[in-house]
Amino acid sequence: MNVTESTKVKQNPNMLTTEMDGEIVMMSITHGKYFSIGKTGVAIWEQMATERTIGEVVDQLCERYEVERGTCAQDVIRFVEKMASNEIVLTQ
Repeated sequence: MNVTESTKVKQNPNMLTTEMDGEIVMMSITHGKYFSIGKTGVAIWEQMATERTIGEVVDQLCERYEVERGTCAQDVIRFVEKMASNEIVLTQ
């Protein structure tokens, strides 16, 4: 899937998640695989608790942190592409 700023994204409800030392550890109920998200990824993950566009996620992160919007958008898109390929997030 080609992820852009208009792509809608949300956390996959079939993931069991818990926070440990500022990181998120999760297990796919469907695939029985474990994943973890480091501290930087947690900020993105939290923004996807409800469905929103990548652009909305980027806007929230830019408001919260001192980051250039273009760089933030590229990083979020790469993160979402990787997460979507493992069915950790759902996109449309």
